Amino acid sequence: MTGRSRFDLGTLIWKISDYSSKLTEAKTKEGMELVSPPFYTSQYGYKLQASLFLNGNGAGEGTHISIYIKILPGEYDALLRWPFSHSVSFTLFDQTLVPEKACNIVESFIPDPTWKNFQRPSKEPDSLGFGFPRFVSHEMLKKRHFIKDDVMFIRVKVDPSKIVAV
Repeated sequence: MTGRSRFDLGTLIWKISDYSSKLTEAKTKEGMELVSPPFYTSQYGYKLQASLFLNGNGAGEGTHISIYIKILPGEYDALLRWPFSHSVSFTLFDQTLVPEKACNIVESFIPDPTWKNFQRPSKEPDSLGFGFPRFVSHEMLKKRHFIKDDVMFIRVKVDPSKIVAV
């Protein structure tokens, strides 16, 4: 686990502290992954976890921040509908001093129910999950106030009202 997090059911607000030192470390260690605390979509819902690559992964390596979400084995999996079909959004917050001028970056997806990533997870999940290898470019990070006081905030939100019919 890295940084601190705060979450309500279905939403994780992930605080990434010491951004500059973590980025420097990520540039020297290929594939360095930051992992969020697990969170649930509801009291008896799906168990999820986000992962972040500050120096990118796959198509974003060296140029972007990459972000993913994966489904972890949870206590109530036997009671849930599979495959997982809720929409997921990632938000990088613009921490400008004037909130009305903030320009957050949001990427979202609706799961493809045929993909293995969204099936009921096994006891040992080993997949990266699903997300965006080119979530935000390093150049874009410099253009606004996404990093302030060496801290970045990312929200991961699962919306159960937007589901794929399976």
